[in-house]
Amino acid sequence: MLFRVIVSPEEIRRVTLESVPESVKELCEVLRSNLGLRGNFILQFEDPEFGNQLCNLTNIKDLPTDRATLKVLFTCSDSVSDSTLETASISSPSSASGVEWPEPFVIPDFSHDVELQLRAANDAYAKDGTVLVISKSVKSEILDKLAIISKITPYPSKDHYESVATALVEKHPCLREPGSAKGWYCWVFSLKFKMGNYRQRLMAAGCPEVVVNKRKMGQTKSKAIKKSKKGEIHYLPDPPEGQSTVTSEEKRKIMLQEVQKREPNLQLLDELMTATFSQRRKEIIGDEPLISVVMESWPALFSERQITAEFSRIVTTDLVQSFLDGLDALVPGLLQLYKAAVSSSRRLTLSSIMDSLQKEDTNQNRRTAALLGLPRFFSEDTSDVIRMCDIIRCLHRENQH
Repeated sequence: MLFRVIVSPEEIRRVTLESVPESVKELCEVLRSNLGLRGNFILQFEDPEFGNQLCNLTNIKDLPTDRATLKVLFTCSDSVSDSTLETASISSPSSASGVEWPEPFVIPDFSHDVELQLRAANDAYAKDGTVLVISKSVKSEILDKLAIISKITPYPSKDHYESVATALVEKHPCLREPGSAKGWYCWVFSLKFKMGNYRQRLMAAGCPEVVVNKRKMGQTKSKAIKKSKKGEIHYLPDPPEGQSTVTSEEKRKIMLQEVQKREPNLQLLDELMTATFSQRRKEIIGDEPLISVVMESWPALFSERQITAEFSRIVTTDLVQSFLDGLDALVPGLLQLYKAAVSSSRRLTLSSIMDSLQKEDTNQNRRTAALLGLPRFFSEDTSDVIRMCDIIRCLHRENQH
């Protein structure tokens, strides 16, 4: 079946599948692998019964029989707040920060004539182990096709290059290098050289992730490459459509005025911080300013609400919820450890915590007991690890000011 997949207005891909997956979930996984998509997303399809208007794809049987047009809509997790949902579509088509590295890497199809040559060479390799004497034009096309990894990251790691080369010789064993232990070392070198040239084209096209590493005039010493880390969905996004640097700066100044108010409008701050997300990321990643400079330019960022929101904008994950989920997985084991330590009289300082938990065994108290017990279990000063806050006293102090 033939699919026309709209990833973004500037990236529309053609995907051919031998058979239609049995479920929408399986179709999403196939597209995730073939197109290198990452993050949560849903699929929409052009429904011929409604004049080819887009409808959410919930049943695989709703698809047309021979060919279909699909649209990928990236979404955040259910736990992400409404103020951060708008950032799901922030990532720029010129930036590679919207997809993750597929495992295993899927080698794309080459042109028809190259595929015919490879198929015949693979048959010969299967018979007597003869490898293909590859021509310059065929090798050039293979490397051009493999340069698709720039859509995932313009700065692949050593493991990334090796995974591509491994997948290549596994799919086309005729391309293995005789005398090489793994059969793909030269392919790694060729691909690295190809990506170096390709990054020059990306820089000329204005790809933010490459432009940020451009050497400044007179700079001779090389610096560490700035690139997205695992999980950073929106590393260097473009500004929202229709928003210029001037309008972004105006919104930043409005944010500065709002944050100085005694009771700032939190909803307005959410909207302003979301709208200026692109500008803020370019400043922080590109200029690498001191924290004091960031605090002066973006004071709203240094609140619990905005730290959580900014984390969600970058990785589309709720910071607090992910922490609590991880803590909940560890709580039973930690409490069992504390209980054993108290029973053996090795850590009597944990007794008060365990006694309090027995009086009121709630999920919140179990989390609190697990955290409070850690420094005591390791015989460390709790004041160096945990700071207790008297909420009533803090509120009273704020009212006095």
